[in-house]
Amino acid sequence: MFNSLYIAASGMYAQHRKVEILANNLAHTNTISYKAERVDFQELLYDKIGDVEVGAGVKVGNVERVFTVGRMQKTGNPLDIAINGRGFLRVELPDGRIAYTRDGRLKVKDGELVTVTGGKLGIKIPKGAVNITIEEDGTVVGYLNNEKKVFGKIKLYDFLNPSALEMIGNNMYVPTKNSGMPVEGEPGKGDYGKILSGFIERSNVNLISQMMEMVTAQRAYEFVAKGIEATDQLARMTTQMKRD
Repeated sequence: MFNSLYIAASGMYAQHRKVEILANNLAHTNTISYKAERVDFQELLYDKIGDVEVGAGVKVGNVERVFTVGRMQKTGNPLDIAINGRGFLRVELPDGRIAYTRDGRLKVKDGELVTVTGGKLGIKIPKGAVNITIEEDGTVVGYLNNEKKVFGKIKLYDFLNPSALEMIGNNMYVPTKNSGMPVEGEPGKGDYGKILSGFIERSNVNLISQMMEMVTAQRAYEFVAKGIEATDQLARMTTQMKRD
């Protein structure tokens, strides 16, 4: 009888964790380039009672990010870029670490092309350069002294298993053992996405599906809680019968 309490408790914890993840996804519906998280459940090891195998409950098996492309939103800012397909931008963070992002809101600061959070792309922009744009293949061009100049080229990087990347905040990711090492590529070539200038990538959170999953998880939590109540009542009845 007490096994059923542990099984139900594992189910309540698992559903509670799922609700937390779904709530976080919903909170980031409007976060630029945010990637939704997905939770998978796994069975716990079965117990054998006589010739019968009895389930031991459930646990959160894996929480991974889903790197589907979000909706493209036109901004008209030539330094805003969106990656329409696979790939990440490689940036050097202010603390010197190398990270990867799909947040293409760029600007020129101290003569360099950087992200809105200060990550450097390694492309120098001379003082006095104007009309800076980024082409579909990642080429950064502009005008200096009334002459068209090429200031550099943005490369894209991909991973064997991007879902295993570690998020460190500000839409930045770093590789892990399970993600594999970054592989450099050209925008628009092979499996790498094209660069859209004047666009940003919105969150890939599907509001309707996330709300439906939230309702389902909450109901599952309630059903498991009722199971605990039923088990508790049976335990009380058994105790009372022994006393009588």
